[in-house]
Amino acid sequence: MLSKVIKSTLNGFKKPFNNVEKILDSIADPVLVLDDRFTLRYMNLCWRDFIGFHHKKHITFNDYIHPDDKHKWFDLVREVDRDKKSSRSVLRILMRSQEIRWCEVRLQSLYSTQTYPISVTLNDVTSKIQKSAVSKANIRNLSGLVSRMPAILYRSRNNISWSMEYISDGCKELTGYLPEQLINQTQLSFGDLIHPEDSKKVWNQVQVAIHQHKCFELKYRLFHTDGHYQEVVEKGQGVYSSTGSVLSVEGIIIRF
Repeated sequence: MLSKVIKSTLNGFKKPFNNVEKILDSIADPVLVLDDRFTLRYMNLCWRDFIGFHHKKHITFNDYIHPDDKHKWFDLVREVDRDKKSSRSVLRILMRSQEIRWCEVRLQSLYSTQTYPISVTLNDVTSKIQKSAVSKANIRNLSGLVSRMPAILYRSRNNISWSMEYISDGCKELTGYLPEQLINQTQLSFGDLIHPEDSKKVWNQVQVAIHQHKCFELKYRLFHTDGHYQEVVEKGQGVYSSTGSVLSVEGIIIRF
């Protein structure tokens, strides 16, 4: 059945293909054909090598899908059944060794007038998924670390108000304000929290360091919502464009 379907698509070639299975076995991705009960009616050599064993008689593709992903599998089938077009999703496939592989699974009806048989192709994306998962975990860990630090990590515009583009959760402990109260606000800016006697000195020292493309270290008094000023230490540097213009200032502020 599969051979007839594929042969019919190759009729336009001048040289006929007499052995379709050899063509499919040369493909580097698993290829399957399923009937309306999802029984494997055809599999290429790559699938047999990929899954790690020869299938038993009348085994279904469902048996290879991770239980938590079966709802996604049935959603794919319903999509193909409705539109008679291809659909795809990333599913976890169970191997003989009990290993789990993440695969981009693509379904497509072999005929435009009926749903079954359907072809299934798989592309192993496990390494990409693992790298993405590690990256997300690292970001979560880093975000948690930043939020727990009794310090302010920030990025601001280089203006006298020190308009904040980003400020960490540590600002609540050092100033009494939440991050959203200080980011891109017109009524309250971080510059307003610097002691009036220190604000000019802070501005001048930062501008000198930025002009010289150097890091700066400052000590000044910072206002807290409970009414008192506390001494803080700030270390930071400018962020520059490729042309050398100042894009922003970033750094860290800790209690002295």
